Amino acid sequence: MVYAKQRHKVLVHYVGKYLGAKRILGTNLQKAGLTLQRVVWSRRATSWDEMSNPGLDRVVGEVLRLVGDRPDANALDLGCGSGQLSIPLASQVKSVVALDIAPKMIELLRSKLETGGITNVTAAVGSVQQYGIVNGSVDLVCSNYVLHHLSDNEKLRFVKDCFEWLVPGGELIFGDMMFGRGSTADDRAVIADKVKILMKKGIGGYWRIAKNGVRYLFRFQEKPISLAAWVDMLKKVGFVEINTQRVIAEAGVICAKKPQ
Repeated sequence: MVYAKQRHKVLVHYVGKYLGAKRILGTNLQKAGLTLQRVVWSRRATSWDEMSNPGLDRVVGEVLRLVGDRPDANALDLGCGSGQLSIPLASQVKSVVALDIAPKMIELLRSKLETGGITNVTAAVGSVQQYGIVNGSVDLVCSNYVLHHLSDNEKLRFVKDCFEWLVPGGELIFGDMMFGRGSTADDRAVIADKVKILMKKGIGGYWRIAKNGVRYLFRFQEKPISLAAWVDMLKKVGFVEINTQRVIAEAGVICAKKPQ
């Protein structure tokens, strides 16, 4: 009996140490991931801002269409970049708080705001994972082409946080890459379409296929989930009136409401 108790104490001790180490490792990995994203997107800020992407423009347009005119709404744009969504959104709502992890992106956005005389957008450096928004203070949360960089657990946390931040009747509207791991015909069609488009670009396209394939297979940087998976997540958290729209092959837009 004494031996059994000693074994139990030893087991509890080492399980505790293991769980503690696992938590520390998880925290350190998240910090490392945030640092990597900050560096990558600061370096890419100017090229991203100048890049022409008709598909991305269509997704932004659909998000703005769903927002409509909301002159009394206080909005939050997470992962705002250099303002592709925040700037036109500002003309449709009362105010916008625009957050991005990359200081260079925020620098570009602030320059555009000053040049355009736009005064109802507050631009700040901050990550989707570490924001600090007051619960019940936001009428509208928007995001565009950001959430596929989050792990599935971080996506769930994001949805839960949005639910808490929103006022009753507030809405979450976001556009993103939306396809799964290739287990469905829809997923495989999206992947095949992306490969065909890139193959037409020659050597550069083949390089992007290889690079994006590694990211996708190992869920490094790019971790998209399907429209259906997003809907299930939103329902579990408590959102209602969930509407989805496939905009281009790889991307869609979702609108969900917090109950009154």
